This record gives sequence, C-alpha cells and structure tokens, in this order.
Amino acid sequence: MANREEKLARTRQSVVDAALRLLADHDFDAVSVDEIAREAGIGRRTFFRYFPTKEDVVLDPRRLDRAYALEAMAHRRDGEDDITLVLRVMAELQRRAFQHVRPEHQAVLHRLSHAEPAVMARSWLLVEAARELLVEGLVGSDATAPQRRRARVFVGACVMTIDAAVTSWIESGMATSLEEDIRAAEQDLRLSIRDRADASPRPLVPAP
Repeated sequence: MANREEKLARTRQSVVDAALRLLADHDFDAVSVDEIAREAGIGRRTFFRYFPTKEDVVLDPRRLDRAYALEAMAHRRDGEDDITLVLRVMAELQRRAFQHVRPEHQAVLHRLSHAEPAVMARSWLLVEAARELLVEGLVGSDATAPQRRRARVFVGACVMTIDAAVTSWIESGMATSLEEDIRAAEQDLRLSIRDRADASPRPLVPAP
C-alpha cells in the first residue's frame, strides 16, 4: 500500500512539475492537457485520473486544508490578537496548499494566479473558501449578519496582506524568507489601521 501511495504521489508531482515547466514560457491557454501529459510521460487518460481539469494542476481545491483551518482558529496562542491569529493560519494554509510547488516554479505560479484569467478565477474561488473558513473560526456559525460582515472585512484585509507579502517576496527574487515578508506586511497592516484611525487628510501613500 505504501509503495502504491508513493507511486501515486510521484506521478501527481511529475504532472505538476511538467505543467509549470511548460507554463514558464507559455500562456495558460496555449498549453494543452495532451502537452502536459506528454511532458510528464503519461497518457491523457492517466492525467484525468489525477486531475479533473487543467486548472486543478495549478490550483487544486483539494489542497485547501479545511480541517486544519478550523482547528487552528479554535486554538489561539498566548498573546495572539485577531490579526496575528488570522495571518498565522492563512500563511500556514498557503504553505500547505503550495508545498508541492518547487522553488524554481514559485514565480510561474504567482504569474498564473495573478495574470491568467482562468487561473485567476480559480484563485479567487480558493481565496473565498479560505476566507469563509477563517470567518467561521473567528465568529462561529451562529454569528449575526453584521458580525459576519465585519469579520469578512477584517479577514479580507488579512488575506490581502498575505498576498502582498507573497508578491513582495516574488518581486525581490525570493532573496529573503517568505516569513520575513509576512512579518513586514503584518506591520504595514497595523500601521495602516493605526494611521487611518484618525480623520487626517494625510494620503495613504506619501508623495515621493
């Protein structure tokens, strides 16, 4: 059984690697399932045993660890406020979802999820699913509509903070650890909230 599971995992990984190698130099719509399968050394029918669609190779909803998210949100660490809690859980969700993506393919994945319409749509659905998990973890399933609205606004800001951190990390050539960029983005979020709490007309981004 262990050998069979290892073989399945290797084949699945080979498909992901093959797709991202091809997509490094081509638009998403320009690469076919047949080309990915051929690059991975498998047949078209085998491809579909592992992935229902081409989008699933890049962003697979099965990798969203829902059980972890709800469990982690229920166990706040000492000294954690809501910002630290949500950012920690969101960052770990992202790590688990993309741990199979090799370092040399991280920039390719980021481009696809931010610039290719089909992948952007899938990314949005996954972000929405993650956001709702975190909202439920914050306010529970019995929250009122206003409570859930406020939680969605807050969690949405945290989700975009993680996205900003990942984008900064990619743009810097991944020269530092992603954790450093997330910590810096958390401070940016806190400063933005604090600075906008007053009613001053100061612009959010100072003029150069």
